[in-house]
Amino acid sequence: MIPYTFERKQQLSDALMELFHIVTMLRSPEGCPWDRQQNPKSIAGNVQDETYEYIDALDKQDPSGEQEELGDIMLNVMMLLEMHNEKPDFNIVDSINGVCEKLVRRHPHVFSNTSHATTPDEVLDQWNTIKENVEGRKPASDNFFSKVPDSLPPLERAKEISKKAAKVGFDWPDKQGVIDKVCEELDEVIEADTALDRVPDEVELEVGDLLFAVINYARHLGVNPSTALYRANRKFEERFNKVDKLSQERKVPLDKEHVKEMNDLWDEVKAKEPKRPGHKEPSTY
Repeated sequence: MIPYTFERKQQLSDALMELFHIVTMLRSPEGCPWDRQQNPKSIAGNVQDETYEYIDALDKQDPSGEQEELGDIMLNVMMLLEMHNEKPDFNIVDSINGVCEKLVRRHPHVFSNTSHATTPDEVLDQWNTIKENVEGRKPASDNFFSKVPDSLPPLERAKEISKKAAKVGFDWPDKQGVIDKVCEELDEVIEADTALDRVPDEVELEVGDLLFAVINYARHLGVNPSTALYRANRKFEERFNKVDKLSQERKVPLDKEHVKEMNDLWDEVKAKEPKRPGHKEPSTY
């Protein structure tokens, strides 16, 4: 047992240090077996999960949920700092100093009079110029996308790859060009799927091209595809759980022989949802 009494803090710096102190106790030999067993990879996954939960609370306009999930994100960040502090493979204070220095260096329009970037686009161009010309963070000569992490999930990596290509002008001039590409790729998926000599590997490749085109369309719309898909998943789950509940109440089996009844329940669930202005959905899934 570790003798400890929690006291609420009033200042951000004090609260952050208290959280870090609690994390160090949990990771200590006298602390929690589960917390001691964790490693950077497992906690990095938690950061991702908690971030999506924060996005979910944000989408629901739930301030108390946002507050809780933001705290959970901070917990996992502190856990990562402590893990690296234990090794130690680098100085965690240097990690924080480094990002502070980087922010100042990449914002000369804020912290000095050497730049007059006044629009978001000018700021991004300046940011990338400083990364490459001042910090020397140029891509490998034989791989234009070497700065895009291989460890990114495929959806996120597709977004980053397309963004990087677009920065040098390799992009559609407008949204209509991307829409045409999405339609073209969908036609190619259908063609590959319905071919007399259907080859599964070709169908998979065409589906990949379709997804890549849709991700580019999302980029042109200013939409984060991962967040959009996360919201779509949650919406489907919530609706179908309500369908499941109604099916149990009304003795309607969830099987292929009762698809019409399931669609009717789906429509009933949707009809009870608050209407979004200007939005129209098909009557069935």
